[in-house]
Amino acid sequence: MEISYEHANPRAGNESFLLRIEQECKLRTPCILVDAGDGVDTSTLLGDDEYLAAILLTHAHLDHYQSLDEAHRDGAPIFTSPGTAAILEDVLAEGARHHSMSDTDTILERVEAIDDWVDVVGDDISVAPVPAGHTPGACGFLIRARDSQESFRALATGDFTRREAGGYVGFDPEQFLEVDALFLTAATNDGVDETITGIVETLAARANAGSKTLCTASGLTGVHLATLLGSIEHELDYAIPVTLVGQVAKLYDALEYDYPNVDTVPEFAIPHDCLEEGTVTIAGPEVPVEGSSERLFEAIRDDGNATLVQVQGGTTTAKDAGDFAGTVSSFAFSNHPTEAILDEIVETIAPTHVVVSHQRGRSLERYKDKWDAYTWATGSSGTEQLYLDGSFCAPGWIGDATKRRVRNRDKQRSTIDLGDGVLQAAASVPKLERRETADLEREGVDVARLREELHIGHSEEAMATTTVEPEAETDTTQNARGAPVCVTDGGLYRTVGQPSSDNKHITPDPTEVADEIANPTVINVLCDSASAESDTSPDETTAERTPKADTKETGGKETNGGEEDESATATETADETTEISYTERTGSEAEDEETSDSDSTMSETTTEEATGTVTDEPVTETVRIDPAIRTLAEHRASSEGESTESFVESAVRTYLAEALRGNEPWSETAGVTERELTIDADPALEKLIATTAANDDTSDAESFVVRTLCDAIGLDVDDRELPVRALEEMDELIVATTENENCPHETTDEVVQAALERRVL
Repeated sequence: MEISYEHANPRAGNESFLLRIEQECKLRTPCILVDAGDGVDTSTLLGDDEYLAAILLTHAHLDHYQSLDEAHRDGAPIFTSPGTAAILEDVLAEGARHHSMSDTDTILERVEAIDDWVDVVGDDISVAPVPAGHTPGACGFLIRARDSQESFRALATGDFTRREAGGYVGFDPEQFLEVDALFLTAATNDGVDETITGIVETLAARANAGSKTLCTASGLTGVHLATLLGSIEHELDYAIPVTLVGQVAKLYDALEYDYPNVDTVPEFAIPHDCLEEGTVTIAGPEVPVEGSSERLFEAIRDDGNATLVQVQGGTTTAKDAGDFAGTVSSFAFSNHPTEAILDEIVETIAPTHVVVSHQRGRSLERYKDKWDAYTWATGSSGTEQLYLDGSFCAPGWIGDATKRRVRNRDKQRSTIDLGDGVLQAAASVPKLERRETADLEREGVDVARLREELHIGHSEEAMATTTVEPEAETDTTQNARGAPVCVTDGGLYRTVGQPSSDNKHITPDPTEVADEIANPTVINVLCDSASAESDTSPDETTAERTPKADTKETGGKETNGGEEDESATATETADETTEISYTERTGSEAEDEETSDSDSTMSETTTEEATGTVTDEPVTETVRIDPAIRTLAEHRASSEGESTESFVESAVRTYLAEALRGNEPWSETAGVTERELTIDADPALEKLIATTAANDDTSDAESFVVRTLCDAIGLDVDDRELPVRALEEMDELIVATTENENCPHETTDEVVQAALERRVL
């Protein structure tokens, strides 16, 4: 059996390749094309004695399907994931309209959605999709070839991320065993977490401020952003109304997402009907120069409170403000892993061959000698041999040391007689799954930063020292969908009001709102200081105010790419962190006198907090865990650029979430935590260790070795204490988890240790 590959478009995107599988009994060589990006032409790639056995489509981004019509031939099936198959009709319709694709009906007839192994050529060649993250519906592919007693396994990652995308789980290298050739997409982005947080933060904040917010993005990126905005309500109990328009709406519906705060408008006649104050409207293309996004942009051009957010993934140029009256911002968004994750992928999978794709020129060359494998990072335009008659073929530039290492691995792992357990593991594939609701942290969103931007969860002390007395005869403010626009996470905060008939916002009714929480002690009204004036002096202990008729309430200071909006005044800046309590005087003067003392005390305390004399320091507690696990957690947290306390809290949250879903996360480390370390010592060394251990009054050689190793790495085996951020808010969940009859943990310490074991092991 001979296995070779050829880059299908090395001078374009270099994301597509052709895999040739030559077998002695076959008169013609079956070939598999992975993706059909720009410039892929199978009529020049395939010889007379070759045919296209299948096309594997990893996802529905243009740079992976643009030449699908030209590349398809020989009646080959087009295998893809169920998610991508569901949207392909709409995607190809856009391809025909804007990118001159033809014969899309024939292509659709050949599309087959798969979620497990399927045979391509008898049972000699089979393929299976695997999770890839990156974008909704994306997948990679395992390719398995057999000939007599020989076997060869290849893994094509496609564009991938470790993080999830729109609820679709990410790529997990630990799921793959016995991979001979790894076709690795090397497109990277070290700042994607910052970018995706910035996008969500900007959209949510502008909607919160009452703006008509238009987000322009490509179809699948728009769907992805909608799931993140939809998840804010699920995770933070804070609703951001979202309207999807045009192609974005069609893809969202085809993927069968169903977030309660997301509406879809596949076709529209009147743009103004798709734009509402306090709502994020998402449409394509990613720059508003044509199509739905242009029509919607024209509808808000003269609105000074409107916002345009451009999310670009390609080579387009963002639109500047020009004569647009509102706020404009843009983000370059490409959802790819960091380069460090590429290293982790190769180290974990440990393939014999690594073929680097989706890079060109110098960006490609840097991978040439990077990993301990046969690394093909040339972007060559010819055929490259990977495997021939039972042996792996090395590139001409590989050194002797690497060749010896790979050959030794080849001898140790016989391709003829693999054990049943390894065969079974290699035959299994991780399932394509999608969460019912996207998990913001798993998607890369900084939830703590988002909470801060949306003013969710102010201190409980401030709540306990501020008095609320409701105003009479006012309506509870709701957003355009009729859902309450306030949240009850540690406090109640005003966001955006429903416009009244005179285009002014309505003040919420604290009486109705107070009934929704157990201890209604604070209403924090965030208002535009340009139109909200205080009627009392700073020395008064109880504030009395009647909102002016023309007061416009927003969700706080507006930002554009991190800079203050020009409409923000100095007064707003000064009052940015000040909490104001409103008390309406009702009843007789005698009743006021009876409550004056307590009101004075409360207001004084509130004033202290507002001026900074009272600080809300994070509370910490100590847990006792295995010192090695603690050290690994500290190292991991440091490498990921976060504090140990944050790392521990994140690990525990994730662990509890999995436990509450019934996934029994403790079972994942059951085998990993068993003692497995052995030392292969010759008889003389073994005796020397035993003698030294006996002289050292150690009971056995193993204990002596372990203690010596601990000393060498600076590990104090008796130091089991780990300071962590207080876990009070999770206490009930921890107790509930330990009370589960299937759970092996009985204490908080055990839960924390198990969560960290799962993360670091």
